[in-house]
Amino acid sequence: MVTFNTLNTLIDDILLTIRNGNIASSENISRIQVEQWIHTYRAFLIKQDIDKDGDINPDYVQNIDGLPLQVIQESDVNNTTAGCFMLETVDKLPKMLDLNHKDSVLSITDMYGNLIQLGIRSKAKYQTNRKYTCNDYIAFLRNGKIRIDGPDVIEYINIAIIAENPLDVPECGSYDKPYPLPTDKIPALKDLIFQKELGLRLQMRSDIKNDSKDNLVNEPQNA
Repeated sequence: MVTFNTLNTLIDDILLTIRNGNIASSENISRIQVEQWIHTYRAFLIKQDIDKDGDINPDYVQNIDGLPLQVIQESDVNNTTAGCFMLETVDKLPKMLDLNHKDSVLSITDMYGNLIQLGIRSKAKYQTNRKYTCNDYIAFLRNGKIRIDGPDVIEYINIAIIAENPLDVPECGSYDKPYPLPTDKIPALKDLIFQKELGLRLQMRSDIKNDSKDNLVNEPQNA
């Protein structure tokens, strides 16, 4: 069964449009280049959408479940008192989209599904002194990882994020899975690539034969 709007089908569609249905093995425009354009303009469209309206389409979101945590000794954390510990994700998070008014980490839950609040380091520092929330966990970002202050050790967390490059998300990003962008934004994505990138290549030499030789001619790009 064919899955539409995957990264592979998007790349194929753009290359087919560029070359009028004839993809040559010695193309000047590589699949890697087209993939980079797709990720770049996806990030642009999502940021533009969220910064304007504040709403987050579920199709933008990717989930990382079972993100393991490790205990950091107090010598690894500044401004802690004797006997304190902190939890930190073992691995760094994928690079996330830079939004003006929202965090790209949309939710954090523990292994039982309980929500963990995302805050800042100074808020986490004084959490234990608060009367009603002293036993709550609080998370904050530091050096590309999530750190968590709380009353006990938890083994892992689940997070929902908007990644800058969706393929950086383990087990979620795939060339043959639906690309995390709503279908109604696919035409806008393609238009941006054709106008912003290919419009600058009107006299690019193109291989017109799908063989082992570089049969190049000057060919206008009417994308």
